[in-house]
Amino acid sequence: MRRLLTAPSRKALLTLVLIALTCLAGLTYSLQALNQVMAPHNIVAFEFAFTPERAGQMMTAWGEVGHAAARQSLWLDFLYMPAYAFFFSGLALFAARSASGRWQTLGLWLALTPFVAWAFDAIENVALLSVLPPASPAPTPLMIAGAAASIKFGLLSLCWLYTLAVPFMLWFRRWRRSLGT
Repeated sequence: MRRLLTAPSRKALLTLVLIALTCLAGLTYSLQALNQVMAPHNIVAFEFAFTPERAGQMMTAWGEVGHAAARQSLWLDFLYMPAYAFFFSGLALFAARSASGRWQTLGLWLALTPFVAWAFDAIENVALLSVLPPASPAPTPLMIAGAAASIKFGLLSLCWLYTLAVPFMLWFRRWRRSLGT
């Protein structure tokens, strides 16, 4: 785990984060276009449908064009997963490298969570693809998808909060030192 403090190098990590950010921007644009086709329900709402009744309402509102857009969105999401995993992991790693003590240890562990989120996202997508027409919305895959989406977003939120908290904590420490306290 301590190896992450030096490898990859700062330059390589920055390059990786910037490439991931570029991929995220392009993929987000494509996914947003597909979400427009699925209006008034988007793919995130479908991830949290949980029940056949709710999923059925969404699929009825989408029609055939929306079903195709949802399917395309889920397949495109498989490309989105590594992009967000490397982006969030890189940011958490940068923050961990600037922290010390328990905060640094926490950050090194949190830098791994986007890859765990990636695995849950893949489970979620497979479950959702299995309930799109011509199949019917079955309760078990929808519950699995909702639970996997909850875990995925929870892990990514923890990583993001850490990435925001460390710079604030460092700034606050410097500010307190400047006051002489």
